[in-house]
Amino acid sequence: MFDVTMPPVQDACSQPFWEAARQQRLLVQQCPTTGLHQWYPRAHSLADPGAAPRWVQASGRARLFSYTVIHKGGVQKAPYTCVLVELEEGPLMLTRCPSERPLQVDMPMRVAFEKIGDTLTLPVFVPMES
Repeated sequence: MFDVTMPPVQDACSQPFWEAARQQRLLVQQCPTTGLHQWYPRAHSLADPGAAPRWVQASGRARLFSYTVIHKGGVQKAPYTCVLVELEEGPLMLTRCPSERPLQVDMPMRVAFEKIGDTLTLPVFVPMES
């Protein structure tokens, strides 16, 4: 389990995302006008600011866009790997990778879920099995 000393904000705008994560499902927002997907949660569509985005199930597949290893002192689980993945649906998502496998930019990734206590489940990304 990963130690989260500063948990993410779970507000009205992001609540559907966090609820789905607790159910091991990955949601992203989609513009009802253009069909474009967006991440992070917002009250309006980036493609059509007058439209409210809807939540849709994401495939859970992505490619590794970039990553870095964090070596911060005072964190129980350091070092850890922070990854930026490009979801199959298009948006970039910043998360972490709990895998110890070597990473390479552009490698295929898949979502996994890490339960942090009773109220928080984090979507994380791991390399796809070959």
